[in-house]
Amino acid sequence: MDYDTVIPLFKVRWSTPAVLEGVVFRYEPRRICVICPKTEVMTLEKAMVPSGLTNLEIYPEESFFTDKFQIAKEQICGHLDLEASLYPPGWFYQQILKLGAHYGVPDLSDPFLIWDSDLLPLASWPVLETESLRDCHLFALLQDNKRGNQNILEKWERWIRKILEVEPLTDPEGSLIPHHMWFDQSTLGEIFEKLRCFYDSDDPWPLLMMRSANDFGTFSEFWLYASWMAAHHSDRLHYYPYGEYGETTERFFDDGTGPFFSKLRQAYPDTGDYPSYERICEIVTEEYKDSVIPSSLSFESSPRHLKKGKENMHTEELRSRWHSAI
Repeated sequence: MDYDTVIPLFKVRWSTPAVLEGVVFRYEPRRICVICPKTEVMTLEKAMVPSGLTNLEIYPEESFFTDKFQIAKEQICGHLDLEASLYPPGWFYQQILKLGAHYGVPDLSDPFLIWDSDLLPLASWPVLETESLRDCHLFALLQDNKRGNQNILEKWERWIRKILEVEPLTDPEGSLIPHHMWFDQSTLGEIFEKLRCFYDSDDPWPLLMMRSANDFGTFSEFWLYASWMAAHHSDRLHYYPYGEYGETTERFFDDGTGPFFSKLRQAYPDTGDYPSYERICEIVTEEYKDSVIPSSLSFESSPRHLKKGKENMHTEELRSRWHSAI
């Protein structure tokens, strides 16, 4: 099956080209479609030249919904009341881009695979298998559910119960925030219809999503989608439990000054600003030669990850050998 992978991107980081190369190398999507601010388009194009990727497409996020809804990013983000919400407008807008990728990318595959821009696949999981002559689309639970901000989790749960009128999907070990997921276009349409019914409004669903952020404080694109699937299309919801791939994944802050990038620079002084996926794999192979290679690495870029106490860190951060704050 030919399918497309969509990656919303806020800013080009040192790890961005390697993530894109890794997704193409591991999964061979038909297209890899990046949605980013127009100020990042040229930077990304230049950073990707050495990779030689021929299936990369870049879409500016500011006008992504203009053709369909005649609304721009500025209007959508303007609906957010910062005093009521927990996060800035751009954080929510990225989630809206994931949920509505098929409105701005022409001829997007159905389903399409969403992939977070900081998630680098290594000893990773298959995302597509054939089961009884039928394609089976899979994702992996990569985050332990025993840690996290309980206040935020409760707000996410309330959103799902109130707007979708289903129970939030739970798993014994893993969180349904896997940083990648298959989205089916007709299923997304069902979710948007529930949103319109909840607000009794014909406003475009991106505006209603921002309205819901004001009313509930937050929402989770992956969890709300998985919960709807579990309630109404459980035969098409397939994922690997946390124990299969989540127990080896690592998350850590590295903006290009952290231990991982420093180790890479030391080993390959000529690596440049954007190390290749191949170079990163070589470092990982050497560093983990006496242990299990991680299924994935998540390169956090926000300095807030350095300010968190251990009590607020994810399990995947605590286990990482590259976390500079531990």
